[in-house]
Amino acid sequence: MSDVTTPILQVQDLKVEFHTESGVVQAVNGVSFDLYPGETLGIVGESGSGKSVTNLTLMGLIPQPPGRVRGGQVLYDGRNILGLTQRQWQEIRGKKIAMIFQDPMTALNPFLTVEEQLIEVTMLHMGLNRKEASQHAIELLKKVGIPGAEKRIRDYPHQFSGGMRQRVMIAMAISCQPDILIADEPTTALDVTIQAQILELMKSMQEEFGTAIIFITHDLGVVASVCDRVMVMYAGRKVEQTTTKQLFRQPRHPYTVGLLNSAPRWDQGDEDLQAIDGQPPDMLNLPAGCAFHPRCRFAEDACLNERPSLVSLSGDSPHEHACRLDITQPEESSKL
Repeated sequence: MSDVTTPILQVQDLKVEFHTESGVVQAVNGVSFDLYPGETLGIVGESGSGKSVTNLTLMGLIPQPPGRVRGGQVLYDGRNILGLTQRQWQEIRGKKIAMIFQDPMTALNPFLTVEEQLIEVTMLHMGLNRKEASQHAIELLKKVGIPGAEKRIRDYPHQFSGGMRQRVMIAMAISCQPDILIADEPTTALDVTIQAQILELMKSMQEEFGTAIIFITHDLGVVASVCDRVMVMYAGRKVEQTTTKQLFRQPRHPYTVGLLNSAPRWDQGDEDLQAIDGQPPDMLNLPAGCAFHPRCRFAEDACLNERPSLVSLSGDSPHEHACRLDITQPEESSKL
């Protein structure tokens, strides 16, 4: 494993667009971030903010067409992987970079047993024969907490509960001990008890293998419990990034403030929740200036015309935000 001070993944000025009948959608527009060995980076934002597109690009899974990587670099261990051929992607995908998808019922093949789907990965990437791969698959199911693994491995996905299907997806993702694991809303459809089990399972897998995790979610409670750092996205751009502790203690972008204020907490009632006004922007017709200004209660005239650049703040924790206002001034803090 690489030195923890050296990023295992560097995303630099990534731009991804989709050509539709209505026009061109800039789904990801100039996003940059680093991922370090053994850490968990959370990516949060509303639907359509560019979270999933960013990470599908990291897996080489953007359909082209209609999608197109318009610019930027994605460096894995110093190598730009955006220009890989499909054969080269097959050597990395699943072995070095793996993904847990949001809906295992659509990610798993309903016509193949769990065994067939698990052994395909290890026979391809680890050179195991069928018997060895089958035994390895059984051990994986045991590792992720599926009882009776020797028998359940011959079952089809529809014979598993939602939580168990998600465990199968995790087993598949960690089968080759990847350096990077991308988890795209892996607990969204699960009840709270199963969600906690899945998160604990991912944490233990990370501790065992030293895997770096990108955790895509809209659940700030999950972010607080599992992430080391957080990147907030809005309208295809990064608007804030810092440590999880710093983000919750002192958010600097009005959108982040809105997300935190709209998240339910155990010590407050429904009347204390503050929804973000308006709707996410039309990605085919983004507003001029700051894309968040139509929904921002702090917006000034300049926000309507000037798109703010990311600003790095000094302090104990690296902190970037893309807002021309300082909403953490004492006179504003009581409003947050």
